[in-house]
Amino acid sequence: MRKAALQHLVCPTTLGPLTLRAAGERGGEVVEGTLCAGAESAYEIHDGVPDFFAATSTPTQTTTSFAQKWSRHSYYRKHTGRFYTDWYLQRYGFFDLARLREFLRPARFILDAGTGTGRDAANFAEHSSAQVYGVDAAREALRVARKDVSHERVAFVQADVNRLPFPDDFFEFINCDQVIHHTADPRTAFEHLRGKLKSGGRICCYVYRTKAALREFADDFVRAQIGRLPIDEALKVCAAITRLGKQLAGLRATLEVEEDIPVLGIRKGTFDLQRFVHFNVMKCFWNDEFDFFTNNIINFDWYHPEFCFRFEPDEFRAWFAEGWEIEAWDVQDAGISCRARKV
Repeated sequence: MRKAALQHLVCPTTLGPLTLRAAGERGGEVVEGTLCAGAESAYEIHDGVPDFFAATSTPTQTTTSFAQKWSRHSYYRKHTGRFYTDWYLQRYGFFDLARLREFLRPARFILDAGTGTGRDAANFAEHSSAQVYGVDAAREALRVARKDVSHERVAFVQADVNRLPFPDDFFEFINCDQVIHHTADPRTAFEHLRGKLKSGGRICCYVYRTKAALREFADDFVRAQIGRLPIDEALKVCAAITRLGKQLAGLRATLEVEEDIPVLGIRKGTFDLQRFVHFNVMKCFWNDEFDFFTNNIINFDWYHPEFCFRFEPDEFRAWFAEGWEIEAWDVQDAGISCRARKV
């Protein structure tokens, strides 16, 4: 991490200043060293990534699950980049990169909370002049991110979203997309993020939506079966589900549901058969744009993590009831996206 980015970090416990003891530098970056908070706390820097996680938090099964995912699928960011970037722009009401650039123009500091391998962090740096911090609890994700994202204004930090090493009221924009539902207490995590956002700053946040009754049952049932399995065994279980998704998608069939079935949460309408099964019976993701391994990883990272909370739209909207002005609101079968300004 560059010293210009390091200087804004603080002790996550006291929010006090940190003193850098650099042990190794390369190409203008501190790659090894220690950040000291007085005599009480010290946080190591390894391979250019400050580690605030090891000293303050304990890895959950969910953190370990995603660490395994990123260690196995090193090309996920590049392989899915176009799809997820387009989806992001639509959900948050930007629609194209020009509008995203205009939105980001005033920002000096941006936080990508739950950055994974840094897809969104890289996009924000490319389309703004801000210093971007990508934070994740999984060291393996950040190792891939450091390898793939070389933008000089992107700095990666290992930390818990509930114990962030930044001052309060610091960021003009915080992004927490497809992440917060994987924390132990999503609402509490959201309030921690709010504390790091300046008044007038914006947040983009996405949560999974509650699905139809059969789908909810299948989700929890499969998760209970594979959540403690090693990744190889879990991927084998998911492979059969992924093949089913591929077979259903290959039929190119539609289904006409003639009336609502409220007791099961099924709505009437005309549906692609694979998408109907996916959202109403069991998650069996398939996208022809991705290879089999990527599709299988997407199913794995739904079924394997222990923390995978879902919300009704009204539940999520209540998070923004006080102290927020909603600027964009998107509800889809998969999840709910909100862009809001802190007031």
